[in-house]
Amino acid sequence: MFDLLDLLLLKRGLPADDQSLAFRRIDGNPQSKVVYFLPWNTPFAFARSTGMAPLDFLAAYEMPPAIVSSDPHRSVEALHGLVGDAKAVLTKHGVAPRDALLVGLSVGTYAATYLANQLAARLCFVAGADRADLMMWQSPAARLVKKRAMQKGYRWSHYAKAMLGYHPVHNLAGIARDSLFVLGQRDPFVPPRRADGLLSAIEKQVPGARTVKLNGGHLKTLMASGRHQLQMAGAESPARWQLRLPRFLARGARPGELSPTP
Repeated sequence: MFDLLDLLLLKRGLPADDQSLAFRRIDGNPQSKVVYFLPWNTPFAFARSTGMAPLDFLAAYEMPPAIVSSDPHRSVEALHGLVGDAKAVLTKHGVAPRDALLVGLSVGTYAATYLANQLAARLCFVAGADRADLMMWQSPAARLVKKRAMQKGYRWSHYAKAMLGYHPVHNLAGIARDSLFVLGQRDPFVPPRRADGLLSAIEKQVPGARTVKLNGGHLKTLMASGRHQLQMAGAESPARWQLRLPRFLARGARPGELSPTP
């Protein structure tokens, strides 16, 4: 049964635009080595206020609408845009791959896992699945975008072909062994087959990784993962930051700004 919060989340509607590659990067503490990839259609302020993104961070990414697109090739383009920018940020700040911590939340696991595999970095994977193509076809969260895709003539085979090599299960072998996976046992957005496929791949490809199963739905799992993120980062309490975005800033136009509170 749907948790009430998940049901409300599902009914909130989806962006009318699933083609835009524009994302928002929120810049945080230049001394941090943490990069967040947030859930789809989720503002940073909401992720912060609900506790799903509690860590002091270098950068946090609000997903581009096309990360879940009615054009499968557009989804892959969106992934490359996020990963390319995050790599540039890590390089600019001199963060060694072994020191980086990439946190992927829900759809954000798609980009976080792909980048962690490239860098051999630590990954904190929360409320995600094994394959993006099958999630598009099987998850109720993507139902409207799937309908748009089918109206355009796309079928699952088109997504399978376009996304081959980009799924989380294709990008686990190179991540750091001390990575963490947090999954919800009652997550209505992640079909059981998708969770089982992920767990099987973790066991085979990342035997040293830790897996945590929480008794909750999608949103509750995202929120409850905060304490596990803190433990992974060796932090005792959430970082305190105040979001400051220029008034003229259009969504997805430019990075925002963050400043620490006293």
